[in-house]
Amino acid sequence: MVRLSSAGLVLAGAVLALLCCGGLLVYGAGRGIDLTDEIFYLVWARNPEAYALLYQPFGYLLHPLYALLAGDVARYRLAGFAITAAAGALLGRQLAPEGARRLPFATFGAAAALVIYFPWIVTPSYNSAANVGAMLVLAGVTTLLRTETLAAHVAATLTIGCGLCVAAFAKPPLFALSGVLLIALAAWSIRRNRGRSIALLGALALAVLLIALFLPLPRIPGLLARIAASQHILALPNTPTHLPIKVLGDWAAVPPLLSAAALAAIGATVLRRTRWGCWLGHGAMAFGLLYLATTIPDTLDGGIPEFPGLALLLVAAGYAAPVARRDMLLLALLLAAPFAVALGTFNNQWAQFDFSMAFPLLALFRLASDDPLRWRRGAATLLSLVAPPLLLFAAAMAPYSLPDSIFAQTIPVRHPITGSPLLVDQETADFLDGARDKATGALLVDLSGTGPGVAAALGAKAPVLLWLNPATATWPDVVWSRLTEQERARAWFVAPVLPLFAPSAPARWLAAHRGGYCRTPLPHMTFWWEERSLDLWRPCPEPRAHAGG
Repeated sequence: MVRLSSAGLVLAGAVLALLCCGGLLVYGAGRGIDLTDEIFYLVWARNPEAYALLYQPFGYLLHPLYALLAGDVARYRLAGFAITAAAGALLGRQLAPEGARRLPFATFGAAAALVIYFPWIVTPSYNSAANVGAMLVLAGVTTLLRTETLAAHVAATLTIGCGLCVAAFAKPPLFALSGVLLIALAAWSIRRNRGRSIALLGALALAVLLIALFLPLPRIPGLLARIAASQHILALPNTPTHLPIKVLGDWAAVPPLLSAAALAAIGATVLRRTRWGCWLGHGAMAFGLLYLATTIPDTLDGGIPEFPGLALLLVAAGYAAPVARRDMLLLALLLAAPFAVALGTFNNQWAQFDFSMAFPLLALFRLASDDPLRWRRGAATLLSLVAPPLLLFAAAMAPYSLPDSIFAQTIPVRHPITGSPLLVDQETADFLDGARDKATGALLVDLSGTGPGVAAALGAKAPVLLWLNPATATWPDVVWSRLTEQERARAWFVAPVLPLFAPSAPARWLAAHRGGYCRTPLPHMTFWWEERSLDLWRPCPEPRAHAGG
């Protein structure tokens, strides 16, 4: 009978985690149509110039891949999985404490990276791209900090340059933060290691050249002006004064156990070399794990855990206090990465950490390799290995904005944006069948806040903005103010009107002119775990004059 060493068991566990995560995503690649975020991503990937108001330029980055795969959604998703896993494997390999452990670290890195697709938003997006960019930048920085050879410096320059290019289109704030980090590292290294400084500055130059492959450099100032104007017109809080307020305000939604874990982790970091720091670190781990345990009953009932990304980050931060003794800068960058990726997000800043769980998982895995306590090392390694497949399986059972689990997606349909074949659940199939061709070519103002997939299913065109997001009360007025009187008169509407939008100009118009509109009910559809009954309102045809004597 063959007995595996502890290293062999770790490698086997990493391989199993990768097979589970990869197999689940491959199974789901041809299943499910999300009528909210996914349609948003696909419209911009299909045409980065689709709308004048633009606050996220990721369409320029994703369009070549979308065009290469001819808009086939299943293959497009598979390509995204492969790119993400490759970036995670590269980062994991570079984080390995020594060469002998590179294979298990690379394998685990690939598995952890696939958790980016939690909670089952599996179509390439700015979120997945931003995390890939961050992983590439960190992989390159890790290479530079650990290796002095010319070949390593060249490889790091290429990796960082690619990561910066991806970050620039995925989330510009991430690109800015990464650039500041690299310039600071270059300045710090200029006397200690001039080759490292040259490699870092070379990566910045390479990033500019790569950006030009996606968008000619003379068009960059116009794009930036367009983004800035859109941010101002849409009243987004991404300004130096409003962004900190939003970040702090978003903490109000964080559960008390995670607040306690955060305080303990901060205390453990400040007092890291003391006995109190060790105790506080264990306290942060205990609070974080206890919170994760409290989410299990709801998850078993078909829900999806909230704030697992923040919980894992705080567990890793607490674990670092008693364990971390080397590669402190790399560990700090891993733990800071989720915040950098989430910065400027439209949604809750801290919930956005759910897209960046690869970083705390890799930090836990890396810290466990240095832990002198066998029981704690084993527990941390086990947590790292089982978390990716469990998280993805929970997401597959309760996908974000799909009415049913991935395993219930069995009915063949055509995607309303790309026309590619996919399997969906019965409710989605009924909605797509009932909405098809109901508003072909119409100018549609969707006041329901449900998502751009409704217009796509109807065959209509949303004016000015692709999606009147249900979190922003002013956007319907922005749209209405940019329509001519003729466009307003021939606009179609989707109702019931979201209460947030009720005071808006288009909602008041519809209420005042309802007698001139004809109603068509649409099939029931679930959006974000809530079943909605939508109505399509179109201008009634003018009555024909009758010939008489």
